[in-house]
Amino acid sequence: MLDAGRDLALEAGAALTIEHLRLEEVIQRARVPRSSAYRLWPYKEDYTDDLLCYLAGAGSWFSDRALLSPETSAVISQLITDNQQLVATADGRRALLREVVRVTAERNYLALSGSPQWRLHMALVATLGSTRTGATRRKIAAALEDAQSRSREVMVTMFAVVATELGLRLRDPALTVEHLQLAGGLFVQSLALRNVQVQTALGEEEANARGADDGQDAGAGQDAVRHVDRLLNATVPGPGLHGGTAPWSLAALGYLGMVDAFVELDPGFVPPAAPQP
Repeated sequence: MLDAGRDLALEAGAALTIEHLRLEEVIQRARVPRSSAYRLWPYKEDYTDDLLCYLAGAGSWFSDRALLSPETSAVISQLITDNQQLVATADGRRALLREVVRVTAERNYLALSGSPQWRLHMALVATLGSTRTGATRRKIAAALEDAQSRSREVMVTMFAVVATELGLRLRDPALTVEHLQLAGGLFVQSLALRNVQVQTALGEEEANARGADDGQDAGAGQDAVRHVDRLLNATVPGPGLHGGTAPWSLAALGYLGMVDAFVELDPGFVPPAAPQP
């Protein structure tokens, strides 16, 4: 029943419609006996509360994955392996760190922007204050934080691997990798959320433009939306590997600035010996 409710919510495209789910519709989707469903949830509001808690916790987008896209860890490992010679110098390590940030931040931003599951999760966060009862709000908030904490732990572990490979250290002992991952994760999520808004507006404006021949207004805010779209998604040339340039997105540039605020190259780092031929 909870999985069926989640599927219907995702198909509807917005968490706000959860309150309007019909229990009979969920029962039909789940293919369970009506008597069993009503024995568990005599009232629809009881089911809605449990569904919201499920979406925030065990059924959350964050419950079984890191914030980063699933392939990111493999991409990072391959990037470092393919450019192992750069680890021998401070400039090479710096270039490799920039490239790791550029690739991973961009992948994460795009993965979040295109994920209906993540949008549902964010809608739960945004509408938390309007949930029916205080007890349910507390349960949902606790479930949301638990799911996000598990995701953050995976990211911290991943960063520790990169720090070991490239010889990184925190600039301030009072700060931790968890500080960096929490701040960085929220930064990329905020840009992805804005991108969802912009892409939705662009889609609606294209529909309006198609009706402009009938005398309809194509949208007074069209230029403004397209301007923000360019800011978010048009790349700019930036530093690449081996002295070249690479395309940098706003998400990647911003995340690099955050990494630089927290992390520096460890001057005492001894690179691993190069493998003998």
